[in-house]
Amino acid sequence: MNNDLTNSDLTNDVTTGAGAPRPGRLLIGLYPARYRSAHGDDICATFAEATEGRPRRAVLREYRDVATHALRLRLRIGPTDPAGRVLAGAAPVALALAAGCALVVLLPELRELVHRIRYPYPNLGLGYAVLAAVFQVALTVPWLLALGIAVTGRWRAARIVGVAAALLGAGVLSLDGLYPYMAGQMAGTALVGTVVLLAPAGLVDVSQRGRWEMAGLVLAVAVPMIAAGRYAAQQVPLTMLGLLPIWLGTVTAPVLLSRLSGRRTDRLRAVGVGLGTLPWLMPLIMVAAFDPPVHLRPLLEYAGACAAPLGTALAVAGAVRLARRVRTTGPSDPA
Repeated sequence: MNNDLTNSDLTNDVTTGAGAPRPGRLLIGLYPARYRSAHGDDICATFAEATEGRPRRAVLREYRDVATHALRLRLRIGPTDPAGRVLAGAAPVALALAAGCALVVLLPELRELVHRIRYPYPNLGLGYAVLAAVFQVALTVPWLLALGIAVTGRWRAARIVGVAAALLGAGVLSLDGLYPYMAGQMAGTALVGTVVLLAPAGLVDVSQRGRWEMAGLVLAVAVPMIAAGRYAAQQVPLTMLGLLPIWLGTVTAPVLLSRLSGRRTDRLRAVGVGLGTLPWLMPLIMVAAFDPPVHLRPLLEYAGACAAPLGTALAVAGAVRLARRVRTTGPSDPA
């Protein structure tokens, strides 16, 4: 019996990931077949080396990295793909807006939550107050933690916490039912987590400028909205179908303008900046689709109000670039 491996055996080992542990082979199988044929041996060797003798936490991290890399390649959202660049622009904006919304929800209620734990409602008891506080913390604090990590420049760690925040948030929101408005909030939360997970980490802007932009977005969302909710003469609607989505587009517009009007700009990543606000329109989309009767005109007017700041930033950036081009190519004055 011949013990030598044939060419077909070698090809099969590479394309199925036979050189890696069994769970790794399953993950390596997620890669497109052509990519496995070209790089399968390197993937298997690297994976086996990275997981051999490592603690469970490190092995799970390797599994996650392989799965997300394979998924990006299969969906064509790698660092060199247009979709990858769009997601890299959208991810930090979506995370920052989520953290800003978390502050809007958490800070005004924090004192009341503590008060109710100390002095529970007589007919509800301490358990209800504690449960309400746990739900509020689960909805908000993980987003703030993810943003805090991202601002320090550690995007890979922030991505893990951001995905966990999305899963927790969607789970807590599902407890309130799946009527269109709540389903829209869940879909928006899940969309933020998906964008953060799939964005190529190497393209996300964690430079000093990018970190300042994220921190600025959080404060620009939270401070005015909290102040408006506290001091406005009339109650300001802070629901997802109220003032908040319009304000999110407003605070994102300067970031979009800055990205588009720069001399060296990545237009696809700039497009992603604008798309970072899309998750917050999901409740509107769900209500429009599943809550008849649909009043099309007010929905279009509201969607236009949300998009108007970003459209204005786009127009101003176009005018700036056109004026710069005219100055560069215009005839010089005669001596």
